Amino acid sequence: MAHLQPHVERPQYPAGVPSKFAPDGAALCDKLAASKFASLITLLPPTSFHMTVFEGVCDQVRKPGYWPSNLSLDAPLEECNSKFEKALVAFDLGDEHAPPYKMTVRGFDPLEIGIGVRLDGRTPAETERLRCLRNRLADKLNIRHPIHDGYGFHLSVAYLLRHLTDEQNRELEALLLSHFEEMPKSFELSAPEFCTFKNMFAFKRVFFLGGGSN
Repeated sequence: MAHLQPHVERPQYPAGVPSKFAPDGAALCDKLAASKFASLITLLPPTSFHMTVFEGVCDQVRKPGYWPSNLSLDAPLEECNSKFEKALVAFDLGDEHAPPYKMTVRGFDPLEIGIGVRLDGRTPAETERLRCLRNRLADKLNIRHPIHDGYGFHLSVAYLLRHLTDEQNRELEALLLSHFEEMPKSFELSAPEFCTFKNMFAFKRVFFLGGGSN
């Protein structure tokens, strides 16, 4: 559960609602229909699965640190996307940041917003390589989020629609732990993609960085 400040009223819904999707569940998939958590969780479609190397912009969040410093805060999103596209189309990954990226599964993120698989480079050197790439992208795009340095690599699998009780939290954590013990831990990622999106259910690839492919 989320850690709350004393005397601060908890919002009705977890932080992923409604910024990720509507709280009435209109866009929800029914993959967990047979689960006891069906009314609390929605799975994201596998086609949306991704690991964020660098977090770009969100049209609803326009303030310093979340928007390019060389672009007006009231500039149309299309202008921002175009600016990014022009900056990245010739972006050279170089040998030091070229794929494949060797990753490992570390576990699951705390059940505060949803279910996220916590990822990391298979070695400290691989993690550092990805973070250096993130720094290069921040410099190229003139945007560095407040949590730039601490933003962990992860893969979002589902979002919570309602806050969990302590018992529900324990039961769901047990389910995830059981799954973690059986799942493969190592995998590789190919070239990074520059993507645009309207919500977390679909990411439209514009192109691969560095002229790569999948």
